[in-house]
Amino acid sequence: MEEAVRHLDFFHAGVLWALIAGSGRRAGETSVAAASVTQARIPSFSLYGEAPRRDDERMLHVETIEFRSARHSWKIRPHLHRTLHQLIFVMRGRGVSHAEGAAVEYSPPALIVVPAGTVHAFDFEPGTQGFVVSMTDDLPREISRRAPGIGALFKNPATFELPDEALRATDLAQSFMMLMREYARALPAHALALDGLLNVVFANVLRLSHASAGSAGAIAGRHRLLVSRFRELIENAFREDWSLADYAAALNVSESRLRNACLNVTDQSPLQIVHARILLEAKRQLLYSSMSVSEIAYALGFDDPAYFTRFFSRRAGISPRTFRLRSVAEARDAARADG
Repeated sequence: MEEAVRHLDFFHAGVLWALIAGSGRRAGETSVAAASVTQARIPSFSLYGEAPRRDDERMLHVETIEFRSARHSWKIRPHLHRTLHQLIFVMRGRGVSHAEGAAVEYSPPALIVVPAGTVHAFDFEPGTQGFVVSMTDDLPREISRRAPGIGALFKNPATFELPDEALRATDLAQSFMMLMREYARALPAHALALDGLLNVVFANVLRLSHASAGSAGAIAGRHRLLVSRFRELIENAFREDWSLADYAAALNVSESRLRNACLNVTDQSPLQIVHARILLEAKRQLLYSSMSVSEIAYALGFDDPAYFTRFFSRRAGISPRTFRLRSVAEARDAARADG
């Protein structure tokens, strides 16, 4: 588990808060044929659980998260919408968003972007409140002619945690509620009202991106402080096989906030930072101690020396034994040269 959350900046494809699948892990590259076989096994719906519609059919659909998720025990299994983009606004309830192999934990309020054709899934906390807006590409494309920033919104899947102060500075929550209310009733000029309110939703998304840009410096400072505390904690715990959930709990933050801070400050995930520290310690022990590879593995919290060897080899490019032998040989050659 994000499919990137950094800065809510669609213009530069950055992610400062959540994550974004754009900033999350990407599924491995596959050939066109392999991708076709994979997608053939993934359910394709118009709306979740409903048969696909014609590709050329214009569509706007609005519903609460609860409406469809509650009947599926708040778990939406992997699927895709071939022609529908989705914009999901979570007002209450934590959860996990999955997109193209990446999983991102989020805390509310959050905004989740799912471009058409994206394989995605959700694990919502029971009782989650919010809205799901599904639309064919022609609707945001028309709006992007007047507001180019909208064109970048559906480039990649993303999950954004929204700071309360930035959200309060916009009418995003109110605009989603107005759109939901209008969608649920049939009154004169209904289509006109829906088009106008969808514009208001997108306008507030853009305002939120600009508001977040203004507070980027303060956010970056908080991220640096959190990463510093995280590194201090790693020094005390990296031998104890802690999970990321353990680190986040000790720091009193969510896993997604920790991930966002690490990506923003270091361009590395929390797991990469922990693994780098373990690798450094393994190299130190191989160079400066007489412990065997198995003893080093156990000292670093590995239950299986073979797994430690694979861990080391993937990151160092050579096995622990080869690393030690090469280092000894290089030291011997250097001593001879000095003599």
